Amino acid sequence: MVFPAPFPRETIASYGYRIARLSGLSSLTDLGHLFDLDLRALLEGDRVSVRALARYAGCDAAKLGQGRLDARNPHRLRIGFDPRAMVQSNPRSFRVCPLCLRGMAEGDVATTCLGRTDWLVAANHVCAEHQVRLVQVTPSKPARVHRDLAPIPLLERAQRSPPRPEPATALERHIAGCLDGTLVPSWAGDLQLDVFIHTAEIFGALAMRGAQADWSEISGEERRRQGHIGAQVLVQGVPGIKAFLAEHIGTGRRGNDYRYAFGQAFDPFYFRRALPAYRPVCEVLADYVGETFRFTGQEKVFGIQTRGIAPKTLRALCTHHGIGLKITAQVLKAQYGLRAGASAEVRPELIAELAPALRDLLNAQDAARALGVSIDVLKGLIADGLLLPDYQFNDRMRGFSRETLDRFLAEWCKGARAKRGRGTKIALLELARSRCVRTSRLLLAVRALGVPLLRDARRHGLAGVFVAEADTVALLRQLREQVGA
Repeated sequence: MVFPAPFPRETIASYGYRIARLSGLSSLTDLGHLFDLDLRALLEGDRVSVRALARYAGCDAAKLGQGRLDARNPHRLRIGFDPRAMVQSNPRSFRVCPLCLRGMAEGDVATTCLGRTDWLVAANHVCAEHQVRLVQVTPSKPARVHRDLAPIPLLERAQRSPPRPEPATALERHIAGCLDGTLVPSWAGDLQLDVFIHTAEIFGALAMRGAQADWSEISGEERRRQGHIGAQVLVQGVPGIKAFLAEHIGTGRRGNDYRYAFGQAFDPFYFRRALPAYRPVCEVLADYVGETFRFTGQEKVFGIQTRGIAPKTLRALCTHHGIGLKITAQVLKAQYGLRAGASAEVRPELIAELAPALRDLLNAQDAARALGVSIDVLKGLIADGLLLPDYQFNDRMRGFSRETLDRFLAEWCKGARAKRGRGTKIALLELARSRCVRTSRLLLAVRALGVPLLRDARRHGLAGVFVAEADTVALLRQLREQVGA
């Protein structure tokens, strides 16, 4: 028996056929009978069968396990012994290198490689050994199992094709490095090969056609160029991918519609988000969306929990801090001279600084309700200086804090004595209404004369403040003096 050394990335079928021919056997089937090997299991990369053949030949079993065929799916090719490492293949045709088959003309099978694993990968079009374009061979009836060893006459005809020198693309160089095991450990090198190829072609389509364009009817040559562009992006790692997405995805419309921004590239990753092999790619995409798009809360992007960039519009910041939109806009206008609408972007730290003061701020209507008076009485209190608002935005809009209202009530209501019995007393608000004077003027007269105030605990705010009817004459005289002065 003659056992030649296997070529780089040589398939099991090619290596076994060369052993059989060099040892005087007619076919690969005879070799299987001689060594008691299950031919189908051997070609499908059964671990025990491959190790048995490697033991007889004295070579490394890992090198023979690169080009295994998937029995369950003829469109797939297994790479190595990892059951997850599979790439797309073409079951109806195969590719060969005319320079690799050059020795067939002289009948030198020992120096002729009949099939390499990278020839079976659908995304590869160039021989990694000679940098020439592979020749497409389509048999009339393809073999069911070892399709890289279709009828030998076809291989002999293919080897007479003139070689067409062509440099390998970035994707094809990555495929060869992955099969040879020469890739430098990196983010892209750790990706499963079929995931790398699929992602590279999608990124290339983004660059060549755009996210919102039609991706149907893509030719083989265009897909090859797309894979080259995408592979150049992937080998740059996470920073290169984010820079590429920023150029071709952007931030989308309305600042948060990342589904629309990804366009045709959204579904290929969304429907594969649960596959462990696609997890590294989805993590980078979700990280980019979280850094670029806006969200009001947490959301799953490609199956990964993420949070968008901090909101910068006035409406979003007011919602985040729990403060009113209109009153915040008035504060910005009054204090900082900023005219900001609901959709305008403002500095988040500025709103965060105003939020503690504005969070519990009341407008004039709510402040009047808290004091137990009407809005007209509140305006009178403000006009006479008895109640000063915390924020005076304009003639119609004012802001009151809870502390300011509590101090006013403590001064005029809590200091009043509770009335006892059924004496002749009159409510302060009723007295002002009956005499057609402002309540604030009446309070100023009470302060000037030192008239004691009485309180009814059953009423709220100034509505529960009373004065003795005997003091009304002195109060009215004081009011006339104030008006005369």
